[in-house]
Amino acid sequence: MKKATTNQPLSEAVLTVLLREQFPAPEFAFMPQVRNGTGRSRSAARTADAVAMSLWPSRGLELHGFELKSARADWVREKTDPEKAEEILQFCDRWWLVVGREDLVLPGELPPTWGLIVPQGKKLVVKTEAPKLEAKPLDRAQLAAILRRAAECVVPRAQILAEVQREREKVMEQLEERVRMRTLAIEHARDALAREREEFERRSGISLDRWSLGNISEAVRFVQGGGPKGSEDQLRHLASRANEIAAQLARMVDSLNPWATQSEREPE
Repeated sequence: MKKATTNQPLSEAVLTVLLREQFPAPEFAFMPQVRNGTGRSRSAARTADAVAMSLWPSRGLELHGFELKSARADWVREKTDPEKAEEILQFCDRWWLVVGREDLVLPGELPPTWGLIVPQGKKLVVKTEAPKLEAKPLDRAQLAAILRRAAECVVPRAQILAEVQREREKVMEQLEERVRMRTLAIEHARDALAREREEFERRSGISLDRWSLGNISEAVRFVQGGGPKGSEDQLRHLASRANEIAAQLARMVDSLNPWATQSEREPE
């Protein structure tokens, strides 16, 4: 007994994407959801889930029609109403059933004039080749429906280039605005620095143009060290330290002469 599969069928939206990859441009013009006419040109409105027109003469310039099914119940209803597909199938060179899982169609259910496409991994493959049909020439109603859908699906190259140009101009305007704002910020910072320099020179009486960085740094250190009062304190400290060192040296000299008398050791 065959084990039932638990994989969920692919949705019709996913099948449409994979089918477009199976019938790619420029070899094909692929259009989803194509009706059998425009307005009220038909007594009954029918829609093919997709059509693809071969654009290369070497491939026969064939028109392919597709019915997409992602549920078993949908396929059962479809096969019990063959006239529904016939409205558009009559204009196609080949007609395909595309299913979201292979077992949605049981053996013997596929009409002899239909081909079968099934998913395999991340792509679609032909399970049953669609036979070549005796297609009727497109009437005005069907041609209008196909052209309307093509106009909705295809963006003219000139329009694409125009959109690209508009986006490029928009990006350039944004870049120019950023450069302008950055330039203004730099100029503002430069002006603020110049005002601070003027205020410093006014208060200190020092012209930075005539002072070297070395002179300024020495003056700053002098002020940080306490100015004249600090220098005086440092000199007093150094003098006191020198006296201490001189006394210590005298004591060391005396200790080196054990025969010196007390009077000799004492300074006059």
